[in-house]
Amino acid sequence: MADFQTTANRALALLDGDTSDAGQRTQCIVNHVLDQSLRDDYISKDFFNVQQTAGGLPPGVTMDDFLAAITGHVRDDFTSSSFDPDVSDDDFRTALMSIDENIRHHIVFLNGVVHQAAAGEVHKALWQLILDSRSEPASIYTCYKDFLVDA
Repeated sequence: MADFQTTANRALALLDGDTSDAGQRTQCIVNHVLDQSLRDDYISKDFFNVQQTAGGLPPGVTMDDFLAAITGHVRDDFTSSSFDPDVSDDDFRTALMSIDENIRHHIVFLNGVVHQAAAGEVHKALWQLILDSRSEPASIYTCYKDFLVDA
């Protein structure tokens, strides 16, 4: 099992020279998590349940409970088997880029649903959380401050 710092350093080496938007955001994420004083949480797990909350949360589930269930942490991701030292560079890069892809998937989905008639309260709350977090220096979402700038 890799530690997150070893993974982050390998990630930076693999992303060196990548000027694509996804590459730049992923480099931002990696540099962000290397500073342990900054947060690494993001809406990442259980996309199905994020989609299904248009009608609200189930009885007895608070927004804090829901956030705990759908929040992931990049540092934890970096210690998964997808980032083991023996993983090929291509597979490592695929796993690495999937973090940005997952974050963008949630952002694009929430942006779409909150701009429709009768958007659900949970979706609006998640969207507002992301919007607010983009200007919070400790948040991983600072790496997305220029993504969907017209949001």
